[in-house]
Amino acid sequence: MTESSMTETLPVDVAINAWAGALARAELDDRASRTGARGGVPPQQQPMDLGTPADPTDWTSPDVGYGVLLPESDADALTKARGGDASEAVQELLLARPDTVMLRWDAALPGTHLRRYFPDGTFQEPRIGLSVFGTAKGRLPRFITMIGGPDAIPWSVQYALETRHAVGRLPMDEQGLGNYITALLAGFKDQEVDVRAPLMWTVSQAGDITAEMRAVISEPLEAKLTDSQLPRLSVLKDGAATGSELLAKLHAMKPALVVTSSHGLAEGTDAVLREGLGLPIDLSHTPVPRDDLVAAIPGGAVWYSQACCSAGSFATSEGKSLFAGLLKAGAVSDILANVAALGSTVAPAVLDLLGRPAPIRGFIGHVEPTFDWTLRDAFTGQGLGGNIVAFAETEQPGRLLDDVALFVRVLRAAHEADGVGAIDGDLPGSALVRDEVRGVLEPVARRAID
Repeated sequence: MTESSMTETLPVDVAINAWAGALARAELDDRASRTGARGGVPPQQQPMDLGTPADPTDWTSPDVGYGVLLPESDADALTKARGGDASEAVQELLLARPDTVMLRWDAALPGTHLRRYFPDGTFQEPRIGLSVFGTAKGRLPRFITMIGGPDAIPWSVQYALETRHAVGRLPMDEQGLGNYITALLAGFKDQEVDVRAPLMWTVSQAGDITAEMRAVISEPLEAKLTDSQLPRLSVLKDGAATGSELLAKLHAMKPALVVTSSHGLAEGTDAVLREGLGLPIDLSHTPVPRDDLVAAIPGGAVWYSQACCSAGSFATSEGKSLFAGLLKAGAVSDILANVAALGSTVAPAVLDLLGRPAPIRGFIGHVEPTFDWTLRDAFTGQGLGGNIVAFAETEQPGRLLDDVALFVRVLRAAHEADGVGAIDGDLPGSALVRDEVRGVLEPVARRAID
């Protein structure tokens, strides 16, 4: 198109929506056809190519990313950048995943920041929650595996990351860490679980907080898992919510997803309390034996335990409960104080399950107790249920129901054949111990494409 032909199509004058005492109208300049034309006018209505957005569940994408978070050390920057100061098991993981982002937690940093090392020995200190996802400089990976228990990297760091990231923790000792990472890198191929047979075990006593837990968590989740593609869903409740029934079903079914809702054991003090911390309590108020439970849950499964202290314990820097001063002196305040006296720990049953030779894939649980007040409507005092909870704060149990149901679909999609078999191993998978009130599901659940 020539300049003259363009000029012929332009109007004689134009107006603008400005007022300076009169209508703002003016004739076009003779050179108007060239206005804004620098290097040629682009073709009209040509869409801008923004590229295809990254799949947020693809942890291998440079716009999503996978990283490992370790405690800071005295090693030199180049060593820390390649994880050379990490345990042999972690180095095996890094070798298998060469694009892993190396992150460190340092108590000297503000609690909102991490330190990220680069292969050239330089580092940045990105802010948690405000950094773009990805592996490029200035970014943080969406998927993060924390190495170490809460004594090495505090629970608070995990809580902060869980606001946006898919984060899990591997809190085991060196042997347990080796067992888990070996199974992870092999895709849990030797762990046979039935992805079409979720198992739910719900203890509910009239007039007890367990009845509210059933209404808020178990029944809505049961409805979501009632699906023709999950023909072997098994629900143990009412009179069937016994320890013996749970153990028998675990052995017989080998479910890929196990959901238990009950009180959590918090009896005694010191070593006695620690050994049984968070174990499920059945209908007769009897704890499910730790050794029996660990032996019964199949390798490669994910267990969500809605119970007090099922994931472990927390103590403030002063060694006190987070709820100190909330309750009058008595039995309940004593329980909270006794648990806090253990310090910030991971429940032994969880460590057993994640660190054994045939580890479970992941665990979801509570670091703090659930209060019945938080399960009730603030105005009526009635128990929350169904969709009401789903529209509460995004990190409350309603979101958990959707994520657990999503996790089941992940497993089903990863294993198309009907029946028992190994789960495909392309998931990022990091074992999890977490405070479910602040964050609600293990990273493997977020790997799915719904």
